[in-house]
Amino acid sequence: MKATHQIAVLATFLVLVGVVMILYKHFALGFPLFAGEVRTVWKVEARIDFDALGGPVTTRLFLPDSVPGAETLHASEAGGGYSAELKSTDDDTFFEWHRDQVRAGPQSLYLRSELIFSDASGAPEAAPDWQKPQLSKLESQVQKDVANAIAQYQLQGDELILALLKELNNPSSEILGVLLRDLPRRSDKLDLAIKLLAYEGIPARMLRGVQLQDRQRDRPALFMIEVWQNNAWELFDPREITRVPRNEFVAFQQGREPLFEVYGGKNSELRFSVLREKRAAFLTAVENARNQHNALVDFSIYSLPIAQQNTFKLLLLMPLGALVVVILRNLVGLRTSGTFMPILISLAFLQTGLLVGIILFLLVVGSGLLMRSYLTRLNLLLVPRIAAVLVFVIIIYGAFGIAGHKLGFEWILKVTLFPLIILSWTIERMSVLWDEEGAREVFVQGGGSLLTAALAYLLMSNQTVADAIFLYPEGLLILLAVIIAIGSYSGYRLSDLRRFEPMKRL
Repeated sequence: MKATHQIAVLATFLVLVGVVMILYKHFALGFPLFAGEVRTVWKVEARIDFDALGGPVTTRLFLPDSVPGAETLHASEAGGGYSAELKSTDDDTFFEWHRDQVRAGPQSLYLRSELIFSDASGAPEAAPDWQKPQLSKLESQVQKDVANAIAQYQLQGDELILALLKELNNPSSEILGVLLRDLPRRSDKLDLAIKLLAYEGIPARMLRGVQLQDRQRDRPALFMIEVWQNNAWELFDPREITRVPRNEFVAFQQGREPLFEVYGGKNSELRFSVLREKRAAFLTAVENARNQHNALVDFSIYSLPIAQQNTFKLLLLMPLGALVVVILRNLVGLRTSGTFMPILISLAFLQTGLLVGIILFLLVVGSGLLMRSYLTRLNLLLVPRIAAVLVFVIIIYGAFGIAGHKLGFEWILKVTLFPLIILSWTIERMSVLWDEEGAREVFVQGGGSLLTAALAYLLMSNQTVADAIFLYPEGLLILLAVIIAIGSYSGYRLSDLRRFEPMKRL
């Protein structure tokens, strides 16, 4: 296979791998396209209060197997002296606290969770098994009265469900009123509502859980009715007679199963508190991926300490500078002093600012060239000469820093941010170039280096670009493919248009 074909295959492969990994992180792991995006995080705290009888205590809080459309970022428990463990059986998932010996008196146990809801729809749900329920004689009469009361409006879908719930809250039928008075518990009334809905061909079930509303404190569990329609389960609040979005309610219990159990205590009570928090979408995506033990995140720069992450965030910008150098040298034909010296200078510009950086660069290099011109007369060997230039550059750093501080020009202190070795070698190269090619070539290459460094700085200092590279380092594979593709180009450069322009006249 020819080299050009190999380059085309390699570049295409790198682009495909980079694009696939970026799409996977965005759609599967929830990474945002922009670093400024925020996500809503719900902090839910369940608190169980009870009076211990004195002796061993076991407490269980039953949890949902899953929350549709939601991911749990973090869960923690609090209970002084209690052992805590998440357990599962064939039928239930629950959090269990246990302590062998508890002094008689009030006790409080906490379970705190952080939830985020995704916009993506989950897998299609299977239709429930449904059959028309058997009604008692009184319930059958109630069903007829309710059906007659709402039949005149010819309602369907949500309107039918809400009308039926409204009728149960404010019965127009005397028989229904009598029946409801005999059902003191709310769960019994909801069972009746579920039977009436099922009789109308609408499968429904009862839920208990917490409604996600900001700044709720010490709220009891709420009842909801979940209705199957439009090939999905939809929530309705039987108390407020409204439909509730799925991302505003977390169900802990289905049917009549208990929410919690306390063995070794009395006067138990379960309360919920809810707090809404805005958090960077990137942080929530990383934490969620860690909870899933995703290898793409576990073995990435996001697993490093913060200090090292900041270092890599800066290093990831260097390929952008390399791309600028490749384009300007191979496609434009701009000459620079050193191949990748402009990248290091642009990194210094990121710390000093562009204008201050250019001024300091010119001051240091100009002073260094004066010193280097004197060393030429001494006929020193190469290595000692470069070492002498290095020492002189350090002296320049110190002199500029002290003078700037005394004069009140604090910006001059930023001179120490320039790479010392690179500046020393640049001064040496420019001095040799001055001797061999003349002052004009020094100004051409020096100006080209500054222009390249300035353009690289403008690209690398763009916060949107920097954040995108940090969010999706896989984009460097695409960048590598572009650089390899440019590397195979051996045609004319833009500067050649001016170079060969006289031939056009001929």
